Amino acid sequence: MELNFNLGYRTEVIFKERIIQLDDVFKEEALWVVDKKVLSQFSPPEKQTFVFEGEKNKDLETVEDCIEWLIERNATRNTLLVVIGGGATTDFGAFVGSIYNRGLRVAFVPTTILGTVDSSIGGKTAVNFVAKNSIGTFYPAEKVVVVTEFFKTLSRDALSSGKAEMIKVMLLAGKAEHVFKEKFDLLSEKSLEKAINDKYSIIADDLDDTLGKRICLNWGHTFGHAIERYYGLSHGLAVANGMVLIQMYVDYLGMKCFSHKKLMQLFKKFDINVKVEGYLKENGWKSFIRFDKKRDLEEISLVYLEERGCPRIINRNLNDIMKDLEVMK
Repeated sequence: MELNFNLGYRTEVIFKERIIQLDDVFKEEALWVVDKKVLSQFSPPEKQTFVFEGEKNKDLETVEDCIEWLIERNATRNTLLVVIGGGATTDFGAFVGSIYNRGLRVAFVPTTILGTVDSSIGGKTAVNFVAKNSIGTFYPAEKVVVVTEFFKTLSRDALSSGKAEMIKVMLLAGKAEHVFKEKFDLLSEKSLEKAINDKYSIIADDLDDTLGKRICLNWGHTFGHAIERYYGLSHGLAVANGMVLIQMYVDYLGMKCFSHKKLMQLFKKFDINVKVEGYLKENGWKSFIRFDKKRDLEEISLVYLEERGCPRIINRNLNDIMKDLEVMK
């Protein structure tokens, strides 16, 4: 399938079952940025491979190292840079690709479900500087190759993170009745394709995040990022907890919203473990809410789901949020 974005970018999405089939997709000579953890499953030619060591190296120093590596290999704007790994790797590789010679060709091979549905689709690139993802660009990959064999080795937490992201975009984009069916296979190729298309439908006309449409993807992020940062929980699971918490919060404020109980039932159905009652009772993570990127002085924009297919935003004073959460304990 092909995704056409409003700024003239196009992303071709290809599904393959086996890792060995990457040789059929990338027949031309390419350079590779590969997550170190993936090398045991797929190893491109050593001299053509820049090994990336994960979130801890998603910084400007490693960007410089990678650019020097590209220069040493005489990379041009027509060079294809294939990035293989999870979200941190594709964030990093696409950022380097977007700034080297003002942009070379980039393709992704995401190795996680979260990376497939989230960071691989939509063109956001980033590295960390002081704060997480504080430096970045918008630069969609020309090709995303989803190799389902990579998913067979994922941990339970990694699977849960990916499934939570799929449920999020499906509920945001439409009524998603299929998700509630008893025998619905969330990890089938058909479901992955649907989730990718749902993500695309949200961002296609707001690729550079200036029209206020793309912000709905931040559902669950205000509380989720705070939980992630304080507890070191995986991003997907932290956001899943944040999604439930914001629905509980909006319900507490007396506003119409999608039932947090239904959302928790859905997560339970797909073996996604949320512990919102525990987080409500604890205070440590709540101080990190102030670092939310949607904060404007003392006001934060909170994304919630009014009903399936209807995301909404409320603006709430930070001090009021903190007081409300204390009462909700």
